[in-house]
Amino acid sequence: MIPHDSRVNGQTREEYDAALDAGDLDENRSQHQRGSNEAEYGRKRIGQVEMPKDIQDAIRAVTGEHDKSLIRTDALRLYGSLRSTGALEDDASMEAPTKRDMRSKDDKPIPAHILEYGHRESIAYIAAMASTTYSAIKNVLEEVNRRVPDLQPRTFLDFGTGPGTAIWAANEVWETPLKYTGIDASLAMLETAEEILEVMSSRGAPISNVTLKPFMSHGSQDAKHDVVMSAFALSELTTPALRKSTLEHLWDSTNDMLILIDRGTPSGFKILAEAREQILGLDADRFKVKPKYDAYGNQLPEEEPQAREPAHVLAPCPHDKICPIYASLSRETQWCHFSQKVQRPDFLRKTKHSKENFEDSKYTYVVLRKGARPKKYQKLPPPPPVTYDNVEDIFAASHDWSRIVVPPLKKDGHVVIDTCAANGYLERIIIPKSQGKIPYRDARKAMWGDLFPHAPKNKPVRKDAVKNMLDGGNGNETEEGGNGEGREKISKRRPLGISSEMLLKRAKQKEKKQSRQKISLDEINGTKSNRKGKKGVSGDDIILDL
Repeated sequence: MIPHDSRVNGQTREEYDAALDAGDLDENRSQHQRGSNEAEYGRKRIGQVEMPKDIQDAIRAVTGEHDKSLIRTDALRLYGSLRSTGALEDDASMEAPTKRDMRSKDDKPIPAHILEYGHRESIAYIAAMASTTYSAIKNVLEEVNRRVPDLQPRTFLDFGTGPGTAIWAANEVWETPLKYTGIDASLAMLETAEEILEVMSSRGAPISNVTLKPFMSHGSQDAKHDVVMSAFALSELTTPALRKSTLEHLWDSTNDMLILIDRGTPSGFKILAEAREQILGLDADRFKVKPKYDAYGNQLPEEEPQAREPAHVLAPCPHDKICPIYASLSRETQWCHFSQKVQRPDFLRKTKHSKENFEDSKYTYVVLRKGARPKKYQKLPPPPPVTYDNVEDIFAASHDWSRIVVPPLKKDGHVVIDTCAANGYLERIIIPKSQGKIPYRDARKAMWGDLFPHAPKNKPVRKDAVKNMLDGGNGNETEEGGNGEGREKISKRRPLGISSEMLLKRAKQKEKKQSRQKISLDEINGTKSNRKGKKGVSGDDIILDL
């Protein structure tokens, strides 16, 4: 059907196509815009991710020689290890064991442990977890490629590469050939990765320029990489000191961008939040240097700290301040994470004994880039439906757009959106229908994880907590790929923008107010009740509710 245009009445389809190719219809034609280009630019969702057929065939060829029941047994051990590492050694908030952790009533909760990946564990990993980790990595790399189209990396370092999932995703996202380097401490994992690459190469789908090695070299003369990634690897490190030193070395090996991805659990979010603070230099108060003394007991002068290399967060945070979720909320019930739907291959369904061909992969991530944060966009945004002139202006303005941290609540006539704003606070904004067709449509189409470019019509409300209705448990990954059944613990934490002195003052005022409340003598003796038809309580059992 030919679009409605008064200038093409009486024309045939061939004449209309010829006029359209010549450009005669675009000069004075009125533009009709439903959504904004800014909302399309900030959209994060990429739909359901399916692992490429070549990689699926290679995994089937590698796992075809092994016993399927043994693969499932090893996969269950792998799932149990991942669930048990939700409570770290230095974390006082121990996560309660789920029902899936205990196969029977006589079983004890699985203690926290990390598996050493041998040959059997490596085969179980590619059969049970490679597709879910691939989908999360693919989502993050697609967002980076969309946000920074000028980024054309030449070298790519994957720390904790495993079977090479990040290398597979990077090969799909960037069309230009890259020089890949995969680091993994497990020799069995590296052998599995090499076997998969050999099968792909023999079937006409090679990934060239891949170097796999079990360690990272240390030294100032080491070559730096344009993009450095650590996907689901920091949580495998046992101590915070080891994670800190590893992160420092990864940042030193970065030439442009460092991408960190981990499991979408409270522990995974805690690890990446601390890594973010470390790179941005926000952890100075938590890592104060102890004073040093000489042999005579005199305190030595403190050494001047070295100037840190400037860095900023590209995604998901729209600011470089302390994370408001990590600083103010309970890390057991609230944490920053996102979801990606993945299509289950047949070998994953057989390993899990599941008939469903899809699942949601929960993950948390942070993308750090070297250099100072781009200055705030000085130009005023044009009124809709007119958008920014070019992609550079959109990229500069997108650094101040709010990130949607939970699924929006789409009501009748308005949309409620909980966001992480550029001012460093959690804000709830309401986009009513009266604000305009384009902002309202963008709000109706917005989803969890998107950047939202529109300012609200009314003043936003700062929130101390956000509730994700899609998270039913404590965020642990179960055998079927969902969330575990956890008990929600309520813990009181300091609200945003309120100092400890103000909290102490409020507590004293509350105590003073309670002491002024008077209780009659009859109520204390239990001989009289103020309510009609109620019997007085006995003198031996008195409950005073102040």
